[in-house]
Amino acid sequence: MDKQKNLFIGTIALVILSCAGWYFMYFSDLSNSLKNMSNRYHQLKSEKSKYTQIKNKFPLIEKEWTDLKEELTALINKIPTDAQFDNVTKMLFSLLENNKLAIDNFNPSLAPLDEKQIIVPETQETLTIEKYPIDVEIRGSFIDFGNFLDQLSFTNYYLTLSNIQISQNPYNEGEQNISFISYIYTKTSPNEMSLIQNNQGFASTSDTAIPKDTDPAVITDEKTILDAIQQTGATSSIDLVKILNYIKEKTGKDVDPKSAMSLLDKL
Repeated sequence: MDKQKNLFIGTIALVILSCAGWYFMYFSDLSNSLKNMSNRYHQLKSEKSKYTQIKNKFPLIEKEWTDLKEELTALINKIPTDAQFDNVTKMLFSLLENNKLAIDNFNPSLAPLDEKQIIVPETQETLTIEKYPIDVEIRGSFIDFGNFLDQLSFTNYYLTLSNIQISQNPYNEGEQNISFISYIYTKTSPNEMSLIQNNQGFASTSDTAIPKDTDPAVITDEKTILDAIQQTGATSSIDLVKILNYIKEKTGKDVDPKSAMSLLDKL
């Protein structure tokens, strides 16, 4: 009887020890693996939720990007080329006159104040953008100056104004002295720059072979400007407006301000 009892107890003990060994050797590792997998699952689920939110924002981001590209393209289209610089200065000068603003000084710079390169999103073309300042001093009323600013925003060219200063004209009640700096932006592509350099090289090599009087219009404008300089007593770029107004009154022509500046600098 005792022998059977001891055998039963031994068998139970062996089973208990086997189960304990199985738990610690197999089930414990399995439990830890399951726990790690559960943590990883929740982490992936959280990341999926974040990526879903980002994915839902894609249409909005794409729309904003498209709008920005369209704005940049529209802005680039409003920036004139180097060849149109004279047209922009004449447009600005005429716009001031058309709004009954008396021009005391209109001094465009021949050298760019700043230069940057941008890439056109649609074509990936690299453009060189140059910034030219124009010092302007005028006289007129607030209403006329406001009309000028309003019309300036609707022109075909991109211009900006800064350093606007307004003071009362001590000699004329109701009239203000207004000064500001207008900035003209021009664009040049690499192909245009190469073409300009080639043309300049061709002109420099052919100056001795082709006489300058082959272009009567250029000579006529130079004579007109020189005559205006002599008649007005102009001595510097400050007198540019005086020269342009004199030529306008005498001949009715609008000459190139850059040509007048160049001739003034040579004197």
